[in-house]
Order: sequence, then structure tokens, then C-alpha cells
Amino acid sequence: MLLSRVPALVRPVLTQAVRRSHSEVTYKGQNIPFDITNHRLFAIKMTLFFAVPFAVPFIIVRYQLKKASGQYQ
Repeated sequence: MLLSRVPALVRPVLTQAVRRSHSEVTYKGQNIPFDITNHRLFAIKMTLFFAVPFAVPFIIVRYQLKKASGQYQ
């Protein structure tokens, strides 16, 4: 008997949460934590963000190979 009333009690809470979670986004990219209005700067930042971590293993391997061959002392 009590369990039959649970959906009726939960429904207003869920609809209120959905109603409160809505935010007014006035332009694209407003909801992300960085600025994308300057496209050239954004492209440079994204390139660095993806290129540096990708290059690190190759740099480490090159260093280790040169160290093993005796070029670094």
C-alpha cells in the first residue's frame, strides 16, 4: 500500500530537478570552461594539448636509445 504511493511522491521531485537544471545558453561554447571566441588561439591550444602528450613517449625512447649508444655522457 505504501509502495503504491512512492511514484506519486517521487514524480514532483524529479520534474522540479529537471526544471531547475535548465540553463540559458546564449551562444555556442558558453557551457565549456575555456574561451573559443578566438579561433586561432583555440587551435593553437588544442594542438599543444594533444601534440605534447603524444610526443613525450617518442622523446623518451629517442633519449634512451642515444644514451644506450653512448652519445650522451
